[in-house]
Amino acid sequence: MISFSKNDQKIIAALTILSGILALGCLIVGLMATQFNFDAFANPALLLEMPDASPDYLRWFMYLDMFGYYLFLLPFVYYAHRKLEEKTAWASFLTFTGLGYVLIGAIGAAALAVVWPSLLIDYRLASVETREIYQANFLLANDFVAKGLWNSLEVFLCGTWWIGLGAFTVESSPLKVTTLILGLACIADGIGEVAGLPLLAEIGLNIYLLLAIVWPIWIGVKVWIQNY
Repeated sequence: MISFSKNDQKIIAALTILSGILALGCLIVGLMATQFNFDAFANPALLLEMPDASPDYLRWFMYLDMFGYYLFLLPFVYYAHRKLEEKTAWASFLTFTGLGYVLIGAIGAAALAVVWPSLLIDYRLASVETREIYQANFLLANDFVAKGLWNSLEVFLCGTWWIGLGAFTVESSPLKVTTLILGLACIADGIGEVAGLPLLAEIGLNIYLLLAIVWPIWIGVKVWIQNY
């Protein structure tokens, strides 16, 4: 088996740390896009009624989401696979769930990066009679990605992956506990969404959004110092 060189590990570590930094940037730009209206995170349709909501901020909100929460984690998914292979026969399955999380999440973010700004602009230019059409399209796009691809599918994949990593590969006790909590929060989000338990889904989602910033930076530092 070909192992990763020290340079490879440092590149993977740097990209993983950058993933967390961009995820933090995603939340900051998202707050700017929603004019610091936390209700708009749960109900993006409120954006249509905000005259100063910026299509550019919405676009960069989703692009930062695509790279921060998803694509820049891809090298670490492959790196962690080698560790999983040494610990469990479920390595390939767990890596598949990690890859599924990254790809499904990135596809959803890329779609909303195009659809949200476009529909927001169209809504503002539309007549009063046709605005309901653009509002319905906006809500449909949001439900398809956020409630469908993200909170009903990808959360089960990433929850499984993080629980697998926490159980089999992470040795540092504080990081192990954090990894397991992150995985369980994702599963809780999915169960809450599928079972129609909005409070459970919201709690799980909020924990995920915060820990998915901290965790890549933490694990990236561990990989950099070759302590993972």
